[in-house]
Amino acid sequence: MKNPLLIVAVVLVALVAAIGYFNWQRGHLPAALHPSASAAATAAQSQPVAGPASSPASAPQLELPQQSAANLPKLDQSDGAIGQALAGLIGHKAFAQWLIPHRLILHIVATIDNLPRQQAPVKAWPVSPVPGVLRTSGTGADLAISPDNAQRYAPYLQVLQQVKPQRLVEVYLEFYPLFQQAYTELGYPHASFNNRLLVVIDNLLAAPEPKPPVLLVQPKVLFQYADPRLESASVGQKILMRLGPAGETEVKAKLRAIRQALLEKMRPGASTPAG
Repeated sequence: MKNPLLIVAVVLVALVAAIGYFNWQRGHLPAALHPSASAAATAAQSQPVAGPASSPASAPQLELPQQSAANLPKLDQSDGAIGQALAGLIGHKAFAQWLIPHRLILHIVATIDNLPRQQAPVKAWPVSPVPGVLRTSGTGADLAISPDNAQRYAPYLQVLQQVKPQRLVEVYLEFYPLFQQAYTELGYPHASFNNRLLVVIDNLLAAPEPKPPVLLVQPKVLFQYADPRLESASVGQKILMRLGPAGETEVKAKLRAIRQALLEKMRPGASTPAG
């Protein structure tokens, strides 16, 4: 996707993440803020990493287009180019509704890095919350996610259906130097953002697939899964589970296709930073 945030699992990983994350709470959350680079970096590193935090130095490297870095704007001046690319791919209406066009690449990178963790601070998100609130059914011991809740995500999943994995990867490669720079600025000077992205995709693909009814508890304001195994899942995995069985299956299939397309653009190397 000549679109970073809806770009390569980024588009799927970060956008899909936004689909469910903001609606786990009864009522509306404030609109996402526009943090500084330092704030995004703090948010990205405030929680321990779940799963592998690094890859061997000999991990495969991305095969980037020739002169890709030379043709890119500076990171702090990239919102226009990224915004145009995203709007051209998902439509101007969707772009205006979903994305916060402020330090997009930095916030995308911070968001993706957070998905395998237990929390993903709202201030680092580059997308607006989905309208409405989580739909539930039953009360007390029968409190559960309503089957109707999946309908809230239908417009987003329709957009994701149109995403062509090969195209996503091509655009991702064009913008990759900026993604890597942003990852470095977030505090990972010796790590590969692409390696981290693969870790995140694998974490999402490992998300549990609970069968309805998915029971909830509400000890305070926020809902929690009644099943401790589901509640201990990463924030990204919880997001997928909230899409419902059909939505989770659909997104996982797209993620697998994107992962495969990405791997086809990688070659063995001895100097790739760990991610």
